[in-house]
Amino acid sequence: MDFKESTIKNYSGLSTETKPTIAAGDDVPNGSRWREVDTGATYFFNTSDDKWYEVSEAQKVLSVSPNIFDVASILNGVLKELKIMNLHLSLLTDTTIKNTEVE
Repeated sequence: MDFKESTIKNYSGLSTETKPTIAAGDDVPNGSRWREVDTGATYFFNTSDDKWYEVSEAQKVLSVSPNIFDVASILNGVLKELKIMNLHLSLLTDTTIKNTEVE
């Protein structure tokens, strides 16, 4: 598989509007979000099939499509790093803190 690093885009519009797709010539990064302002529904984009999936459908795609990243694991890693930074700031020292101390 070929993975491309990109910035996720956040789109919004009416439920009657056409969502952007790669087939239509739009640059839609994998995992981008579309929020329907009139219905409140949220969709995520999957580049492997060039389709938008509503949040409940996106969970099914996550289980079978390896090119949609696991957001929870990324956020857990970010949280761990923020905890380490917080400990460094609270100690006001350059001492290295092991990851096991913040898990």
